[in-house]
Amino acid sequence: MEKMNVSDQSSPIVVKATSKLSSRGQVVIPVEIRKTLGLTEGDDLTFMVNQDGEIKVEVTKKYRLSQLIGILKTNQPFRPVEEIRNEAYRTMGAKELKDEEEN
Repeated sequence: MEKMNVSDQSSPIVVKATSKLSSRGQVVIPVEIRKTLGLTEGDDLTFMVNQDGEIKVEVTKKYRLSQLIGILKTNQPFRPVEEIRNEAYRTMGAKELKDEEEN
């Protein structure tokens, strides 16, 4: 997970948008803000309030496994998922047969 702390930005306001608080305490983050921060469903937002009443937001991005493919370097060639799955099934099957023989 990657943390993006918007409160660390000391530059002038880049995007300004308004939203209303619902009766259930919910706020819709305006599309301009979501796009600027790259927010997607499942991202975590941490709100911090200082003594002056300023609110700072820390964004923790959540990535799908499919987005992380290829991020780690390896010297081994890519193996198709189906090949890995078949190998796992063979290993589990062999273990089952061995367990049955022992009983």
